[in-house]
Amino acid sequence: MDKPLVTIGIPTYNRAADLTKTLEAIRRWDYPNLDILISDNASTDDTERVGLAAQAADARIRYVRHPKGLGLYGNHNFCIGSARGEFLSFIHDHDEHHPGMISAFVRFLLDQPHTGVVSSDWELIDEEGRPLGARDHRVSTVTPGLMFIEQTIRSGRSSVGIPGALVRRAALGDIRFDERGHIGFGDFVVWCRLAERWDIGHVQHRLWRWRQHSKSQSARTIVSLTRDYFDNLNGYCDGYLSRHPGEPRRVACWRRWINQYLFWALAYELGLSCRRGDAVERCAASPTLFEILGYRLSAEEFHTALQQLRSYRTGALQHAAWLGIEGLVRLRLTQPLAWATYHYATVRSVLGLR
Repeated sequence: MDKPLVTIGIPTYNRAADLTKTLEAIRRWDYPNLDILISDNASTDDTERVGLAAQAADARIRYVRHPKGLGLYGNHNFCIGSARGEFLSFIHDHDEHHPGMISAFVRFLLDQPHTGVVSSDWELIDEEGRPLGARDHRVSTVTPGLMFIEQTIRSGRSSVGIPGALVRRAALGDIRFDERGHIGFGDFVVWCRLAERWDIGHVQHRLWRWRQHSKSQSARTIVSLTRDYFDNLNGYCDGYLSRHPGEPRRVACWRRWINQYLFWALAYELGLSCRRGDAVERCAASPTLFEILGYRLSAEEFHTALQQLRSYRTGALQHAAWLGIEGLVRLRLTQPLAWATYHYATVRSVLGLR
């Protein structure tokens, strides 16, 4: 049986050297039937020369240079609209991928016809490729769509990563990234919308590596991301209710979960900022992204986080926690807050953020 065509969408901007390495890596993949689309977001470096040369050398490659920037999600939407394959995978050209990743994902989706997208566990690496940690998602091989939506909203985490997933184009349909919305967590909305009608798949192996660097879109503080999460996820709730008008109680529960997650996320960031030393120390176990970034909140950011913490309180436990945190900060007895961040995995489990 012929292998189905897979479109590899590479949205890129001013990363000519990384793009060259990525294209070289793709040529070593064990899945041959690829439609490789380079979508150049009006780069001003050597990306055009690299793209045109690659197109001339490999008939599977298409290079498109946009005369003006489409924005991050506009570039992703172009890849969706221009895909030719039965399946689509976004590849960010600063990350790394196992040569057998696409083969594994295609087998999975062929075996699971009711699954709309499949992803895997992954590793986090620095700019030189050194391992920083891993993300081993403790989820089922196949998660029913509604369960995925609720797990994602409650935990603030998605098991689907944009640059390490394969999506069934029939499952996407007319779903697109919101080009006018906040960048942070915009992909959550896409996967949740897809999950309304399809199951979500997961391969329990680390098949890709996310390269974290200081200029990455994800290199932001939690306090700067709260508005993104609140607006994008509440916007998703609005859309869900319009598509499913008979489920207001379910949506009301989701909105409470959104506030609960943001409250505990901000409490965690306050605790990180209370750690001793010039920079935030990393845990011995797999560190969080925010530990890896090693930042410390400014006095103004710390005050903003406290204000936001107060606004996201939901329920008696969070009101009590707020009083305790505010009291510790005023008395400058913040060691308990710092201590809790070293045990964030246990704390998340106790709080039900799973």
